[in-house]
Amino acid sequence: MSIWFIVVICLLPIVLFLGWSKKYREQHPDTFGYVLSIIGTFVGVAVGLYFTDLAALKEKKQRTVKVLEASKEEMEWLISRAKMIDTVTDNLSSVQKQKYYYLEMPPFFTETLRSELLAEMLHPKSLEQFNIIRENLLFDVDLLKKDVSSKDVPNLESDLNDYKKQIKESIAVIDKEIELLNGEILQENFEASAKSNLSRLMKE
Repeated sequence: MSIWFIVVICLLPIVLFLGWSKKYREQHPDTFGYVLSIIGTFVGVAVGLYFTDLAALKEKKQRTVKVLEASKEEMEWLISRAKMIDTVTDNLSSVQKQKYYYLEMPPFFTETLRSELLAEMLHPKSLEQFNIIRENLLFDVDLLKKDVSSKDVPNLESDLNDYKKQIKESIAVIDKEIELLNGEILQENFEASAKSNLSRLMKE
């Protein structure tokens, strides 16, 4: 419900007491009182609904932030795992290498992002960025599996680096979205930043 609609509704009883209605009030006091009581009831209901909507929106934002924060922790764990593969890969057997290099899609992209809550609450620009990153990750995961099978170590390193890069891109988008939901960044500033990042992602 628009704040301007609430303002207009709240001003309506005041307007009715202006000079133009004085004659009617004096001639029909009962009718005027009845109309005023109806308007007062409507104003009460409208204001109540407005604040109920605000409370519901705040609660949804808080839930969304919690989901995004949990997803960010998941992403950071994946980066840690990928870094571990970088440092220990030379000491692993072929079987162990294959196990470590089979990095899958983060659950954020396969499950969480499809939830009704995020579909409703995330900014469209964030969703666009996540979709591009998701496609890049699908490509990287597919390459990892192929290069593991062919034991192409140089390409595996390149695949892994791009995989980590896409995860970091995801974290950056999550951070910006959390800032927006928490009111820590202006809508126009967020949209300008998201538009620039989206353009960059599409060119990579």
